[in-house]
Amino acid sequence: MISFPFLNSFRVKCLIAGLLAFNAIFLVRRFHLNDFWTRRIVDYGAGNATLGFAALLAVAPPTAPPRYRWRKDGLLKAAAYTGLNIQIPVQPVWTDEDTNAIIAKHPMSKGGAMSWLGHLNALKTAATHATSLILEDDADWDIGIRLEMPIIAEAVRNLTRYKTPVQEPGQPAFHMPPYGTEWDVLWLGHCGENVVYDPKPITFADPTVPPYINSWEGAVSPDPKHTRWIHFSAGPICTYAYAITAEGAKKILTRDDHGSEGFDIWLHIRCKGQELRCVSVNPELFHHHEIAGEKDSLINGPSEDNKDVVEQEMTDNIWHSARCNSASRSMKLVTCMGPKPSPKEE
Repeated sequence: MISFPFLNSFRVKCLIAGLLAFNAIFLVRRFHLNDFWTRRIVDYGAGNATLGFAALLAVAPPTAPPRYRWRKDGLLKAAAYTGLNIQIPVQPVWTDEDTNAIIAKHPMSKGGAMSWLGHLNALKTAATHATSLILEDDADWDIGIRLEMPIIAEAVRNLTRYKTPVQEPGQPAFHMPPYGTEWDVLWLGHCGENVVYDPKPITFADPTVPPYINSWEGAVSPDPKHTRWIHFSAGPICTYAYAITAEGAKKILTRDDHGSEGFDIWLHIRCKGQELRCVSVNPELFHHHEIAGEKDSLINGPSEDNKDVVEQEMTDNIWHSARCNSASRSMKLVTCMGPKPSPKEE
């Protein structure tokens, strides 16, 4: 049985009650089964404070200018609100020599180079754990994330045909890895991804999928029909959140082409070319949050013409934002998604 000691908010309790009711009535009936799917979902720890990974690691600088402090502050507040245990590996103070070594391989901003260095720093920690989930410090997620993950884990195990090792007599009890071990990168947070249909993806009804999605993939946008897709990666963009195995982290760290592209594009290429074994969740479970005001990116800086303005804080593709709800004083759940996309032309 999954325990949720963090559920001390009336709003969260109401949502969880609604999710459980939805699951009880519709979820099992609406599974689209393939040969490797099972109806019985066992948690195996995927609903715990680290979502079944050995660690949740955030990429965040040790210090930031005041205009960027909302990123890490909001991340930790949202984590506390949803009962997640996020660690922030300490980054060195990067020098011009460090960033110039990255920029020399491919023209990019200093912020882009620092993003590379931050991810590599987190990957060094991830290489010491069986599995880790690495998040960027502006990441956001649905407040029902801990209910979502056991079924995501089951789907990943079945998609990758993970086989549970046989327990030998007299050997210590085997701990089932929630997501199996037949993958290097599990891409949970991105800004777009195409569905791969061979092998057949696993789909299931998920009440936390928003009523509309902004994506270039027609199967999930604009109307995802409250359906989640688990499939091998075509090549997602944006590294808002990705899980990595120790083996996968070591594969990345031992390469000599760091900085040849922006980090997310570099990882996209490794997944698309199947140099890494990558699995995607579609629509994504994590997306980047934007505060109200002029857009200002750690990588690209403020918008140049001062016309790119966010009218109110928002997180695309996340229905009940952990950040927005953790900051809300309302007794009702709030949503802070972006505008509904226009229907795609046939």
